[in-house]
Amino acid sequence: MNFQTLNKQRKFVLIAALLGIIACFLPWVSVSVFGYSSSVNGMHSWGLMAFIGFIGSGVAAFLGDQTKPMAQTFWFVALACGALAVLGVLLYFLNVSGSVGGFGVSYGFGIFIAAAAAIGVLACAYMFRNPGDSIKGGFDSLKQDIEDKAKT
Repeated sequence: MNFQTLNKQRKFVLIAALLGIIACFLPWVSVSVFGYSSSVNGMHSWGLMAFIGFIGSGVAAFLGDQTKPMAQTFWFVALACGALAVLGVLLYFLNVSGSVGGFGVSYGFGIFIAAAAAIGVLACAYMFRNPGDSIKGGFDSLKQDIEDKAKT
C-alpha cells in the first residue's frame, strides 16, 4: 500500500479509523473517591463495540482498488461500521452518566476523540462517495454479494 496513491475517501476514513482505535486505549472516564483516582479506557462494555466499528471501517478502506473510491459494498460496510462506532461511544457515554452515585466522575479526553473519529468515519465515507452510491444501493449490493457467495 502506498499512502500517496491512496484515494482521498479511503485515506480520510483510514485516518479517522486509526485515530478511533488509538482513542479506545486512552482514558474515557476518571473516577475520584476519597482522594483515590482511577481512569478507565474505552476497552470496556460499549467501548468494545466502538473499537470493532473502527476496525471494520479501517478494513473496508483497505479492500478493493485503493486508487479509486470504495466500491458500493465496501462503502456501505464502512458506513455501517462508522455508525456502530458512533453508537458504541454514545451508549458508553450514556451508561457512565446514568451510573454516577455521589462519586467524582469526569469524562476523559479519549471518549471525545473517539466520538470525533466515529463521526469523521461517517462524514468522510459519505462526503467522498461515488455520485451514484446510495444507502439503499449499498444495502442491495451487500445483500447480492452475500447471496453470490452463498451459491458457490
